[in-house]
Amino acid sequence: MQFFDVFCLALKHGKKLGIAHGGRLEVEEISSKTVQSLGGEAVILDHDGVLGPNFSVRPDAEGEALIRRMVEALPTGHVFILTNSRRTREERERAYKRFFPNVIFINAPRKPDPEGLLVASRSSGVPIEKIAVIDDGMLTGILMAVSEGAIAIYANRRKLEETPKAFFVRMMTTGSQKMVALFCEFLRKFL
Repeated sequence: MQFFDVFCLALKHGKKLGIAHGGRLEVEEISSKTVQSLGGEAVILDHDGVLGPNFSVRPDAEGEALIRRMVEALPTGHVFILTNSRRTREERERAYKRFFPNVIFINAPRKPDPEGLLVASRSSGVPIEKIAVIDDGMLTGILMAVSEGAIAIYANRRKLEETPKAFFVRMMTTGSQKMVALFCEFLRKFL
């Protein structure tokens, strides 16, 4: 999707983005009970900023803990990884298959394209409205979730050990996405 298409989609769903932003959770606090209390029967996890730092191939300790919490509580085949990173996608897919064989790595167009949700729904047999998307990108995973009727869980990390380059990229991407999403929420009040 081009920026204009993403902006129009965010404008259309500005109120829902605002609700997701207001319900922000810390990754370290998210449990399977959190997902299930929202009606989630399957989960899609983002790597960059949620499971690990940008440019990393594997999740860090907190990311691994989140994956374990989801895998232990949800049926096999109901935990997915969907990442927008093109640079490390193939390496990540190999690492996840090796270290987390019960997690399904989704190869789909970049979020907010809904194909990743459709793949997760078809693969797990869970309807989209019962799939939770845990992401730190307002205009990527969260917009995908709210525009398709999935459960959006906007998540931030309390602490993320990352290189200065990874920190800069994360701040530039998630920060600008949050600003655009909140601007769209503001505009929706007048449309």
